[in-house]
Amino acid sequence: INYRKEKVRDVLRAEFKKGVDLAYESVGGEMFAAAVDALAPGGKIIVIGMMSQYKAGGDGAADAWTPSDHKGLPEKLLWKSGTCVGFFLPHYAKHFRRHLTRLYALHKSGQLAVEIDPTSFTGLEAVPAAVAHLQGGGSIGKVVVKVGVGGDGSAPRARL
Repeated sequence: INYRKEKVRDVLRAEFKKGVDLAYESVGGEMFAAAVDALAPGGKIIVIGMMSQYKAGGDGAADAWTPSDHKGLPEKLLWKSGTCVGFFLPHYAKHFRRHLTRLYALHKSGQLAVEIDPTSFTGLEAVPAAVAHLQGGGSIGKVVVKVGVGGDGSAPRARL
């Protein structure tokens, strides 16, 4: 769905007449509300972030994002027998190596396609601009920052 050209809520309603069984939600705000409204009976939303609500701040949750206000959320989940689950990636750090190794193998074999944003960011000094690009909604796919060059001119290989 190209959310810049069509309303996600309308597309979900048209394409999934009985609702969606699983929503992987990382935007927050109106996108979260659209996902809740699109849930099928017994559906589940996995919240992995809230990009639309992030802000510069301190170390605490209150400083990291603007709190959301979704009136009627408990009622909507109740009426649909729906579930909303948070998934905070750092809590699963012990699994990173195994899953990144598998994802890399799938990508290398051609079984997994990854969209890389065409905007070029090079060096650690470019990280703030890359984050701003990502959080500003201008990115398409993964945002990559190149942080070093190998002796042959190629990017260094990371050990997983």
